[in-house]
Amino acid sequence: MNKKQNEVLQFLLSFKTATEEQLIKLTNCSIQDINYLLTNKLILKDKNTNLIYHKLRGLDVKFMVALDVICKYRLDLQNYSKAKFPVIITFMIENITYDVIVAKAIEQNRIFEILDDISSSDRIILVIENKEEYDISKIKTNRECLICTYPLKIIGKVN
Repeated sequence: MNKKQNEVLQFLLSFKTATEEQLIKLTNCSIQDINYLLTNKLILKDKNTNLIYHKLRGLDVKFMVALDVICKYRLDLQNYSKAKFPVIITFMIENITYDVIVAKAIEQNRIFEILDDISSSDRIILVIENKEEYDISKIKTNRECLICTYPLKIIGKVN
């Protein structure tokens, strides 16, 4: 295993699940590096979604969604890291911290109510599963919060 392949493996240990494109963008690896890891069964590819994940960590679509946000801002990033659930990833741009939260439909309303308890960043990017259940008046925070659906599309903003 070479250095890049090891980097991909370590990346997936932290961030659980990614697409091939995300791995290539965020680790600067090649498709050959990914294929080597897949062939040697160090990482796995889900047959239904084509998502790649570490065999010890399992498949978690929330990480793939949050990594899409990181890919979108990757050229401006100062740094990013895995965060404490329900925040998936924290990142920094121009010394402003952002928390990325991915909320499934069943947990949306609860997360809306406790945003200030679960996030300590300057700003929040909230990706929700069900925009039909989305009620902006339920979002309780004094910080700037972007509300998005997936594939990433901004549907609202608070503050």
